[in-house]
Amino acid sequence: MKLKRSKNKNRLSDDGREEVQKDDHASDMADLLRPALPEMDFSGNAWKVLLVDDEPDVHEITRIALKKFAYDGRHLELTSAYSAEQARQILQKDPDFALAVIDVVMETDEAGLDLVRFIREEMKLFHIRLIIRTGQPGKAPEQFVIQHFDIDDYREKTDLSIQKMVSMLRNGIKAFRDISIIERDRIDLDQKVKERSRDLNETNMKLEATVADLQKALRELKQLKGLLPICSYCKKIRDDKGSWHQLEAYIQAHSEAEFSHSICKECAAKFFPEMNLYDE
Repeated sequence: MKLKRSKNKNRLSDDGREEVQKDDHASDMADLLRPALPEMDFSGNAWKVLLVDDEPDVHEITRIALKKFAYDGRHLELTSAYSAEQARQILQKDPDFALAVIDVVMETDEAGLDLVRFIREEMKLFHIRLIIRTGQPGKAPEQFVIQHFDIDDYREKTDLSIQKMVSMLRNGIKAFRDISIIERDRIDLDQKVKERSRDLNETNMKLEATVADLQKALRELKQLKGLLPICSYCKKIRDDKGSWHQLEAYIQAHSEAEFSHSICKECAAKFFPEMNLYDE
């Protein structure tokens, strides 16, 4: 069953036939579609919606019904696809859609359902909200479709008035917005966790280096306090690697002590008696 426009373009005919609406009802529908805030700022990005249906009239009526639609300060940007294959091509070039309204029976009796499967399973697009809008529910019963396909809503064309269409779009876009906010916050949190982990790793590396230095100093300090192998004749000291070092060189290498060379009284008298270095 095809959707047809009423002559005044203000309402979808519930029984699929053209229906002339009264002027006062048209005025009421115009009030319904008018944005709640006339001063609403539309400078932000529009909500991108993909309409997938092989009936041109359906596209035209949908555009008329949603002409003044706005949510959260943003209007709609409608893109039409007249087959499931065309919808695939559009999504592959630009997957950044908030919502897709998809007919079931197009090239085949299950073309719309195949498109849903393609979007979710092959393209891995889980944020876009998918709404089935069919004129032949017998081909794809609601209970079966909801149970077996990852969609967000199911509507029959004959039961879809302008008010219901507006509500349907609003709910779908609101869900997309909320999911997008959650995903954005998750990404921000992941980034902060990565930055914090990197800072902690750098701090740990610095601490490990400091601990290594302290352990080395402690080992050297223990060597100075422990038993030192010293030559009985030349007074050189043997290190833990078996090398011999002058006493002052070893102590300087293993402590903060420094040496100022002089000569004691006994050595002065023994080696330099003529100089009388210690005579009073």
